[in-house]
Amino acid sequence: MTPIWAVLPALLWIASGALQAQDARANPGSLICNQGGSVCVEASLQNSAVEIPLFFVVHLKTQGTVTLSWELRDDTGQLLDRDPDGRLAFLIASASATERTLGVRDFYLSPAKSSHGQLALHVTKPGSSDDQALPDLSIPVRIDLRTTDVIYAVPANHDEFANAINDSVESDPAHRLPMRAKITWRKKTLLHVRPGLAAGAASEAAARDDSGQSLWHVIEYKKDGATAHLTTLGDGWAGVTYYLAGLDYLLEKTAEHQAGVRHVVFDKPPDFGQ
Repeated sequence: MTPIWAVLPALLWIASGALQAQDARANPGSLICNQGGSVCVEASLQNSAVEIPLFFVVHLKTQGTVTLSWELRDDTGQLLDRDPDGRLAFLIASASATERTLGVRDFYLSPAKSSHGQLALHVTKPGSSDDQALPDLSIPVRIDLRTTDVIYAVPANHDEFANAINDSVESDPAHRLPMRAKITWRKKTLLHVRPGLAAGAASEAAARDDSGQSLWHVIEYKKDGATAHLTTLGDGWAGVTYYLAGLDYLLEKTAEHQAGVRHVVFDKPPDFGQ
């Protein structure tokens, strides 16, 4: 079972419409920044080709805890994905109290209608009343229009699946009853997935199909021989142990469905402290 790692609470102001860019400018240090230079991305992100997994790095220059929101749309307005609560962001480095680097990795992007789009970033600092928003930043990107079908596991019978979760979680910890339940398979068409990473996209599809009280995400997948490594993250809540017992089972079955995978290991996520 996946341990419940501490993560940041959802503190984000949620935009009512598409996020808009403000005065994006290039910096001499190969960065593109918002007005004021508090939110920056690598210049190489501009006009780069988007596929699954989407990965980008954000450099922040501001004090205190922040929440990084983003959304990706093509030029027709089609939404490929959004993260309004900053749940896909994780800390890469913290140079000082005012400078830190966050990473975002997303294994779930919907197909696009056009080959160009905008990645819009919105960063907020929680306050005592209203959250303080930093100037937005929008980056033009190219989009791979190819698609990939992924297959993932879902419960064959939700009542039987819930009973299997209860039996496993409530069994003697010294002799834990393994989770066993019937599953069936579901197909999802996503944006093009990079070769060798279809299991990561399929696992994230399984997670989004079984969201529970608060969605957990698959933010990393790698394969070492016959072993698949998954990294998941999410919030804790009362009963999350039961939710994770079921989710981990579905993720294991999904990853094991990929060619050459016999074992699944859940790795500890990166540090989320700010």
